[in-house]
Amino acid sequence: MSKAIFLLPLFLVCTILLTSLSAAGKRPADVWSYYHFDGVAFTFGPAVDGGVFVAVRDKVRPVVVATQAALIEQTELPDGTGVIAGICYIQSSGGKLGNGSGFKPYPRLPLLISTGGKQLVTVQTDDNGYFLVVLPAGTYSVGNEPSSAEITVERGITTLIPLRVGKRMVD
Repeated sequence: MSKAIFLLPLFLVCTILLTSLSAAGKRPADVWSYYHFDGVAFTFGPAVDGGVFVAVRDKVRPVVVATQAALIEQTELPDGTGVIAGICYIQSSGGKLGNGSGFKPYPRLPLLISTGGKQLVTVQTDDNGYFLVVLPAGTYSVGNEPSSAEITVERGITTLIPLRVGKRMVD
């Protein structure tokens, strides 16, 4: 009887610990992650200056939004595809001008998407310089020379890229 009394609390403690660890390791499936462009790279969190940012979830098409919303309409990605989401911008400060975080988005810019030297599609940036393109998993070239980037698309994943397409020269 004394062994049973000792083992029962030990069993309960172990069960509670394992349940807590299991719950802590699981991220809710319905949570969006927000990323904003800070002039250099995409940073976790919504834009602090009231600008637009990207809401991202695995296996769902990302959405460019201006405010955090409790309910964002989601579109599931087709099987075997991923997303390239990015911003095209012109650097407006940096080097002699400061810390490099000043930028202006480049609206309505056509971007060539190609693979293996073969043109696949052309997408256009929105009014805030952002673009989204759903592609089969693989490696792609995004942009027009000399401003292009080589990007690997993974199934169900959104890859965020900043693409500097110009620089305002000021002394």
